[in-house]
Amino acid sequence: MGPLHLSRRWQIGELPVPLAVFFILIWYTYGILFVSPYPGFAYNNSNGQIVEIYSQQTPSLQVGDILVQVGPISWKDYKKDSRLVFFEGVQPGEIVEITVTRNGTDTTIPWKFAGFDHEVFKTRFFNIWWLAFIFWICGTVVQVLMRPKDGRRRLFIAANYLTALWLIFGTLSHSHLWESSILLHAVTWLLLPVYLHFHWAFPRPLKELSKTTWGVIYLAGFVFAAAELLQLLPKNLYVFAFLIALLGSIILEGSHYKQQADRRRDVITLAIAIAVAFVPSMGLGVLIINREVPYLGPAALFALPIMPLVYFYVIYRRQLGGLEVRLNRFISLYAFLILFGTALLLLVGPIMNLEMSAETAIIIGVLVVVAAMYLAITIFPIFQTFVEKRFLGVRLPYQNLQGTYSSRIAACTSINDLLQLLEDEVFPSLFVRQFAFVHVDEGGMGTLLAKNVPAESMPIEDGISQLVERSGKYIPGFSPADGWIRLILPLKAGDSFIGFWLLGQRDPDDLYPQAEIPILQSIANQTAIALSNILQSERVRKLYEANVERNDQERNRLARDLHDVVLHQLATLRNNLGLDVPPAFQANYDEVVSRLREIVSDLRPPMLMYGLKPAIEGLADNLMERSKDTIAIVVDLRADGEVRYAESIEQHLYRIVQEACENSLRHADAKSIAIHGTLTSEKVELNIHDDGKGFDTGSKLDTLVAGRHFGLSNMVERAALIGAEIKFHSIPNTGIRIQLAWGSEKIM
Repeated sequence: MGPLHLSRRWQIGELPVPLAVFFILIWYTYGILFVSPYPGFAYNNSNGQIVEIYSQQTPSLQVGDILVQVGPISWKDYKKDSRLVFFEGVQPGEIVEITVTRNGTDTTIPWKFAGFDHEVFKTRFFNIWWLAFIFWICGTVVQVLMRPKDGRRRLFIAANYLTALWLIFGTLSHSHLWESSILLHAVTWLLLPVYLHFHWAFPRPLKELSKTTWGVIYLAGFVFAAAELLQLLPKNLYVFAFLIALLGSIILEGSHYKQQADRRRDVITLAIAIAVAFVPSMGLGVLIINREVPYLGPAALFALPIMPLVYFYVIYRRQLGGLEVRLNRFISLYAFLILFGTALLLLVGPIMNLEMSAETAIIIGVLVVVAAMYLAITIFPIFQTFVEKRFLGVRLPYQNLQGTYSSRIAACTSINDLLQLLEDEVFPSLFVRQFAFVHVDEGGMGTLLAKNVPAESMPIEDGISQLVERSGKYIPGFSPADGWIRLILPLKAGDSFIGFWLLGQRDPDDLYPQAEIPILQSIANQTAIALSNILQSERVRKLYEANVERNDQERNRLARDLHDVVLHQLATLRNNLGLDVPPAFQANYDEVVSRLREIVSDLRPPMLMYGLKPAIEGLADNLMERSKDTIAIVVDLRADGEVRYAESIEQHLYRIVQEACENSLRHADAKSIAIHGTLTSEKVELNIHDDGKGFDTGSKLDTLVAGRHFGLSNMVERAALIGAEIKFHSIPNTGIRIQLAWGSEKIM
């Protein structure tokens, strides 16, 4: 049996509160619909202005009249004393003298009390009073069914019951019936500390405050509430209490978002739910202003219950067991209907108010219904997927997770890519919130990935045999001694264990059904194959990188030998011959020395000692000199001062530029080469462009090798070694453009 279950024995002490609140809601609902007077007109409760006339009489009230007195009660006394009620005890058909101010003159009108009116009843029925019952249901469900009885539970119950009373009193407060206005003001002051305390503790307390602090806050709320019952406070002061409760709750949730990164999804979900709850009402307000309200316009109020429902869902979803997924789908469907219905309302409202024949109206109505059904069926799956991705973290479709994962894992070329796929998409799609991925290497274990797992709770290095023994079966947590792990899945390559998945906390109830374990093991097996291939590729890559480094070191050693030994010995030999040497010998000597210096420069560019920019500029000068200025090389590099990079980075970037220029000289018959780019401390952007013959190829290494473009393949290899990106853009007879990016900037 899951955590959500009916208590075997309802505690009698818990029943009076929900029953009492329910009785109050029923009684005041009866007052709203039937007891509150139906005088035949409606007035603005703030200034007494007549806003609508339902009963046509002679003489009659007019829209715009200002109430001065109704029967024996003046408007001033009515506003001063919230216990006074207009038309109290008046029966339908009785005459009540009403004094109004019209065009600056007081006029007394003998008004015939209208009594019950069907249209006014519809207006009262389609109002927000029923939302009070939604809050009552949320509070009662939590009080009767949810455990444990912690502080957050009590605050949630109190907030829902008080909000329910606030809504029901507020709906009736305009008439002062049964002291509803006084009770509205008093409940507002009680809501203030409860709302602030609740949003302080939700989703998790910002910090611990003493009981004395909260006691003082609650005492202040009760004192002000008592003062409202005695009508000792200014009439509108309660509005400030409501604003403080509302703005304070928003500020507190903003603090949760800023300080508690792991709870941001909950805060965002609540914010969106509140927005969705009020969007239709705002749309209805727009239609009312434009006098284009369709018959079903009041249905916009049905959006309001999503707010308490989402609060309930966010707090108690982990106790809902198998109902969590159903409730999630219900809420997402509800939200979709709200948003879709609002859009439809704003579209249909103006259309239905156009003057048209009955036949035209029927045709338009049928077309709208058909179009709405088609759009709803088409858009809802997209909306559902969006909700699952953005708010539940479900990035991969669970129904076809194995197949989707196979295609996604094939694109992982590094361990970081694999770990990111698991952390961002796979585990969230399985609702796994606590996990670890350990790698077994040479008999020891190392953690590749972990989330919500304390370091001291990880298995010890010599515990491989224990993991193997407990793997492949659900591990129920009957006590804290059982630890956090609920399922262990081995990752094997052949007969060897190369790692383990350790899965713990999972929404909604930490359960891993036996029928689901083979599916999870299949995904783990795919991960094992991918990890084995990546590790093997990493070994090959490291061997290749070491080989390239050895070659570069050998080039540097050879350059030093040629420069420090051979050139030095040649200079000594020439000096020993004296000044009287044949001109032919001197010419040959100079040519040999010049060629040796070119070789030394190619093997180990001396300008790299001063940075990448001077080295590339020196390379351009040397190449033009070597070609006897038959090719023009233009260098335009923008650098942040004397920016320097790691020696290996500068070496590889220089060699890539050198290889590109050599290709242009040797194979492309280019007449000009342009090298431009940007060098900053965080990135390098280089573009090399020539006007040579060009070619037709891609930038993949196997494509380049197959086309015998070994120079280009060397450039790709060197770029890969330092984590740079390189792209080639060329077609025959148009030259080639090479884009090279290293650092935080990537090629788009």
